[in-house]
Amino acid sequence: MFTGTDRRMSRMFAADGKSLTLAFDHGNVGFNKDGMAVPEKTLREAIAAGADAILTTTAQALAFGDTLKNVGVAVNMDEFYGDPTPLVKQAMYLGADMGKIICYTGQEGSEESIRKAQHLSAICRLHGLPLMIEPIPGSFENKAQHTPENIGVAGRISAEIGADVVKMQYTGDRESFKEATRGIFQPIIVLGGPNRGDIKAVLTDVHGAIAEGAVGIAIGRNIWAHETPAKVIAAMNVIIHGGGSVDDALKELK
Repeated sequence: MFTGTDRRMSRMFAADGKSLTLAFDHGNVGFNKDGMAVPEKTLREAIAAGADAILTTTAQALAFGDTLKNVGVAVNMDEFYGDPTPLVKQAMYLGADMGKIICYTGQEGSEESIRKAQHLSAICRLHGLPLMIEPIPGSFENKAQHTPENIGVAGRISAEIGADVVKMQYTGDRESFKEATRGIFQPIIVLGGPNRGDIKAVLTDVHGAIAEGAVGIAIGRNIWAHETPAKVIAAMNVIIHGGGSVDDALKELK
């Protein structure tokens, strides 16, 4: 039986089962520069270049609904207090296809973060809304915790507490990523993190992740902060949907 949950989930992916998702929810934490300073323009260009889905905020989903009508839409649910039901209902009202929440693991306070993500997952499931969980070992700032082993453990926890999609870090090389993701039984997409200023390195990581079983990306600053975000989307498409090499992808940036 094909349910409403299945239908929403399918809108986040292309026909080949892979997803090029532009992470565009950084306005929540005050980003207002580069492509984030002109959100509708950036969204239009990214979609025209081949983005399958957009991870955004509820306010943008409302403001730019016409722009987003033909792509999958995930909404940021990182911050809520108490019962998340109103937030989930709002996402459904906006026509969102997925929710997304960060889940911190492996540090003091992580139990609360895990419980919060699990609570949201249960409410999302009751309402037929898929949930993307973004597991981060320790914190974004505590890079020492971002070992392949910890990344793998965090990903497994996310799958176990109800993620329909796990948005996780790349471990740095194919061998360690393959090992880290071995026990994660839900679809994996990789995040991009801070703007590295080295698009070849980002494309290399994406290529490695896809080669070892990831089904796509949800990358933000390394796309929308680039001087030509649409060209980066096209380059990512060469790897994700075209099965091309990093060198093939780099040709799209010329």
